[in-house]
Amino acid sequence: MPPIETTTSPACRDRDPRLEALRGKLIISCQDYIESMIPAAVRGGASALRVNGPEAVRFARAKTSLPLIACNKTYFPGSEVYLTPTLRTAMSLIAAGAEMIAFDARDLPRPRQSVAEMIAGIHAAGRIAVADIQTHEEGMAAHAHGADVVATTFASEFSPQLVSGLAGGGVTVLAEGKIDSAERVREASLAGAWAVCVGTAITRPHLLADHFRQAMEQSL
Repeated sequence: MPPIETTTSPACRDRDPRLEALRGKLIISCQDYIESMIPAAVRGGASALRVNGPEAVRFARAKTSLPLIACNKTYFPGSEVYLTPTLRTAMSLIAAGAEMIAFDARDLPRPRQSVAEMIAGIHAAGRIAVADIQTHEEGMAAHAHGADVVATTFASEFSPQLVSGLAGGGVTVLAEGKIDSAERVREASLAGAWAVCVGTAITRPHLLADHFRQAMEQSL
């Protein structure tokens, strides 16, 4: 895989064919029941998958050639940064076959490398850096450090305003988090999202079952 552009120019990043191929597409996050959910997501028309951990990357790669956005949830004592918190955790995803590496880019004390160092290390391996953020400020900071994609993963609620604000600043935005309906997918797209990632609303049937169970009980 050829090295990605590491310039901070939005125009240069947008020319990466790997990003252009996913513009306006649906990405499905498969975190649970991956043995059944990954094939179902592929059959349902996902253009890429988001998975957690090297084993999930290897499983997905054996099932599909779709692009994989991968994170590696690893917990360090005393650190709130747990989503691919270090370059070592990122490299294990790369070795497993992930094209895009998602990592926690919130403005928090980090256990090892800085956000800029994480992005540089991911780029050095020829992969796409996806910065998971909570706020507009964190997104713009990650973009300035060279992140190829900024994902709204940690936002406390679904916010078209967050998407549009980042997109208006030249950021390639992956709308993700609390997107639980087709209407919200449309809202995110209209707000300027490069792509939209849906997880729980599709791939966690135990939560869906509980939702309907509660509705039945409340109607009694």
